[in-house]
Amino acid sequence: MVSIKRRNFIQGLVSAGSMLSARRVSAQGRKKVVIIGGGVGGITAARTLLASHLDIDVTVIEPNAFYTTCFSSGLVLAGFQSRSELDFSYYNLKRVENIAWVQARADHIDADKSVVRLSTGDVLSYDRLIVAPGIGFQLSAIEGYSKSASFLFPHAYDLGHRIDPLKARLKALDDGALLAISVPERPYRCTPAPYERASMIAHYLKTHKSKSKVIIFDSKNEFPLMDRFLPAWERFYGDMIEWVPADFGGKLDAVNVADGSIIVDGEIISPALANIIPPQRAGDIALTVGLADKSGWCPVDAVSLESTLIPKIHVIGDAIDAGDMSKSAHSAASLGYVCGAAVGQFLIGEAPTIPDYENACYFIVAQDHGLKVGGSYRPKDGRIVGKKGFSSAVGETDSVRKATAFDGVNWYQQTTQKLFG
Repeated sequence: MVSIKRRNFIQGLVSAGSMLSARRVSAQGRKKVVIIGGGVGGITAARTLLASHLDIDVTVIEPNAFYTTCFSSGLVLAGFQSRSELDFSYYNLKRVENIAWVQARADHIDADKSVVRLSTGDVLSYDRLIVAPGIGFQLSAIEGYSKSASFLFPHAYDLGHRIDPLKARLKALDDGALLAISVPERPYRCTPAPYERASMIAHYLKTHKSKSKVIIFDSKNEFPLMDRFLPAWERFYGDMIEWVPADFGGKLDAVNVADGSIIVDGEIISPALANIIPPQRAGDIALTVGLADKSGWCPVDAVSLESTLIPKIHVIGDAIDAGDMSKSAHSAASLGYVCGAAVGQFLIGEAPTIPDYENACYFIVAQDHGLKVGGSYRPKDGRIVGKKGFSSAVGETDSVRKATAFDGVNWYQQTTQKLFG
């Protein structure tokens, strides 16, 4: 049985990292694993494979020169974290001799021939393929919204560096400005994250533009940890944050690029800045190849994370239908760990063991005031189902909330260090 306890996950990355000096043997007859995506899930899968299978060749395809974390990027808005702290070099990973690193875009997957075609024109063959496509956006679900409109109505929800224009717009606001945040229906990446973002924006406004206001227009009538967020908002920010649920007119109808206004429940509102988070789906390549079903997400086997639509292709990260497990960086790491182990077992002729999955999410509401939510999960009847959950309790003391905030920062630092260090 595979256990994905945090200490074991970190320990696994350390073990894989210690193989930097491992030498390749003859490639003839070796099994080949290609991984599309150099994010948390893809890197974890690669390191996990190398921890037990030095006789497998692993190739990672990643178009970007460095990785910028989307998780923790909200703290940049409040000034709790510097923008540079989100960036991580692939330098150390490129030195792992049993990982071939290809800086290119995967343009097409030919599942019949078991090859990946790259933007460079090169073709890579594989015995098993792991795809970590991330998320895409259903832009047409919002009238008037488009890729070009996202510059006026930034979402900053796919890559961490997209926080830059949102931060710049935030700093340029006049005191007394109205800022709107639109939150989509589930599922989307990191369900409580928009509410942490509202908190971080409110912290910045309270410090620098105290007459300003944040309105959250929500497509839902509730959100995770709502009964912990709302009292904290009132305590730290007074009436600066207003949350409008769906039943009270919170669902966004349209945006107007001509004047920057938005239409919510038939009413025209003209905020100085609108942070529009669109409904989401699996990343583009998943849809192009046929790894996603009509839901927009990728169905996978709950044990091996092999696609139920295309054999020998495994899908991990935010793009999959993960059952009860939410989409987050910690989930992506857990999925990457399980997938790497399962692919290794397949390639040596063994059946994957039944895994356990884990998730833990930390959110900062105010200075030294954190919340957490998560749980453990297990395959059951073809789905990933919850076994046991945990969350910050209502009415916790300041010392407990401070410790939670510290744990969140510590988790971020430890995880990124083990992935990229």
